[in-house]
Amino acid sequence: MTLEERDTTALAHTGRAAIRPTRVRWWIAGLTMLTAVALYLDRVCISEVLKHESVRSELALSAAETDFTLSAFFWTYALLQVPSGWLSDRYGARYVLAGYVLAWSLCTGLTGLAAGLVGLAVLRMGMGAAQAGAYPTAGALLSRWMPFHERASASALVAFGGRVGGAMAPYLTAVLIEACRGWRPVMVLYGLIGALTAFAFWLVVRERPDDHPSCNEAERAMVARHAGMGGDASVAASGRMHGSDRPAHHPTASILKTLLRLSGSLNMWLMCLLQFATNVGWVFLITKLADYLNNVKRVPNVTGGLMVSVVLVVGMLAMLLGGPLADRAVRWWGVRWGRALPLAGSRFLAALGYVGVLWFDDPWAETACFALVALATDLGVPACWAYMQDVGGKQVGMILGWGNMWGNLGAAVSPMLAGAVLRRWDANGDWNEAMWLMLAAFVVSGLASLGVDARACFDPGSRPSRHA
Repeated sequence: MTLEERDTTALAHTGRAAIRPTRVRWWIAGLTMLTAVALYLDRVCISEVLKHESVRSELALSAAETDFTLSAFFWTYALLQVPSGWLSDRYGARYVLAGYVLAWSLCTGLTGLAAGLVGLAVLRMGMGAAQAGAYPTAGALLSRWMPFHERASASALVAFGGRVGGAMAPYLTAVLIEACRGWRPVMVLYGLIGALTAFAFWLVVRERPDDHPSCNEAERAMVARHAGMGGDASVAASGRMHGSDRPAHHPTASILKTLLRLSGSLNMWLMCLLQFATNVGWVFLITKLADYLNNVKRVPNVTGGLMVSVVLVVGMLAMLLGGPLADRAVRWWGVRWGRALPLAGSRFLAALGYVGVLWFDDPWAETACFALVALATDLGVPACWAYMQDVGGKQVGMILGWGNMWGNLGAAVSPMLAGAVLRRWDANGDWNEAMWLMLAAFVVSGLASLGVDARACFDPGSRPSRHA
């Protein structure tokens, strides 16, 4: 018997009608997934645009300036994670996330009007600032809507949406540039798609089950009863008093107080190192892989876009597998190792993918190895999200923001670090030195993963409901 069936039976035993819980929570997760599709579509498309020599000539960008443009997004994206996470904790997801999507879509559309490095970099930084709050807000929303036993699966669905957008972006952008005879109309089109997504999210999503008119009492009771570790059950149960259109303004610690506590937690520093090193190794796939295939392997533009999309599609499919695997791992090995082992194993497997890249020379064989990197990385993402929801309590948005900040500092460093390594040590132009850098990053991430402990609840006001 599933937990959902047990809840239905429990309602019958308490004298209430045995009404099966509605599944509105999965519609909320689905709409949140669509925002992640738009997020990664707008984020990744720039790599496909900037690999064209004609575009770099038009914008008068040198190789170093191109690397800076690719990194510019990640600096604001990283540094604004914690403030934007606090904002979502304070004011709720419906208006905040819809506003974020609308803002980054505007930046995407305006990118089509950029005339040079300054305009392009400013818009990419603006996009990074707007996207900074997306995943922290999504994670906080899921923690209010999803019971513990469905948390990793729902997180996987949202993260899957990001990978769908990322996988679509290279090939779709390459095809649209050919069809539109230029890159500028494509950016405007992507901006319009994002604006429509923001409106759909605002129209359907509410802050918690008690706020949604389509959510029945059985689903509300089930979510509150099985909120589990980090779930804000008390807020979910009392949400009705706050009104259907307002977030529950539950007390949250100040940003400074929370940062001081975060900086004193070894558990959180290990999670930060895990995410920083992971993104140093992974972000190569969305920033430099297209350039590597085009300039080192001499793969034609559209074929290279297809290869990058294949790599990201493989990761996308692994994301769906990673959610149920993470939920089952907790049942098999308990909270401590059920979170840590999927993370560590996936990072070491990604390192093995870079070993394959160094071994093979054929472009399609290397594409298969890059696909292994994407598969392994995304297999562990749901466990990472679930871990931060487990320990976050009422401050899930800030905890996710803190972890994402360090992860995206790794992403910001990655293209510039890879470029510097290549310029300094890559005498024969084979990019092997960059591959060694990515391999080492994943080994470090795997070692850090072994130390994380989901039993150590960060928020003292929200105690774990079960240990192992």
